[in-house]
Amino acid sequence: MWPSSYVENLQEGKLHERAAKIAKIILGDDMTFDFDMLISKAPLTDTVTPMHQDESYWCDMPDKRAVTVWVAMDNATVDNGCMWFVPGSHNKELRPHRQAREGHHVLCCDGDESEMIASPIRAGSCTLHHGRTIHYTRGNSTDKQRRAFIVNYRPGLMVTWERNHGYDHGKDKGVQDILKED
Repeated sequence: MWPSSYVENLQEGKLHERAAKIAKIILGDDMTFDFDMLISKAPLTDTVTPMHQDESYWCDMPDKRAVTVWVAMDNATVDNGCMWFVPGSHNKELRPHRQAREGHHVLCCDGDESEMIASPIRAGSCTLHHGRTIHYTRGNSTDKQRRAFIVNYRPGLMVTWERNHGYDHGKDKGVQDILKED
């Protein structure tokens, strides 16, 4: 989480600049940076990211507008864990969510691939999704890494609201604190 906290001027780079412009075009001029993160699926791990809606992790904010920009750092294929989406799910209510595994923070909802569409993309390309969009990724069954850079935007007032309610996507929690929980 928060690579922009560790790399000087990362938020002034092209990725953040372009993602912010896209967020403002589709959701309004009040959109601002909320958080960023890097994710990686190691080769031959076959670890699935379970089907979920990002909004299931959020505190109950008055304005739910948000966009996640998921940028492939490597070609994202069906075999190495590209994103899969349930079309139109952003226009429906949240599905019930539960812990994917006891003792872990990861949430999941019911569903299966038959209602989803795979979205393979080339390195440097991106997908966009709303907090209610149901999505997941298969594991990585290839011998190559699959990495992605994720940037999230929401209304500036909601970012302030989140921080005032103690919700900062793990920024204030040190790595040692997180490791103690696992």
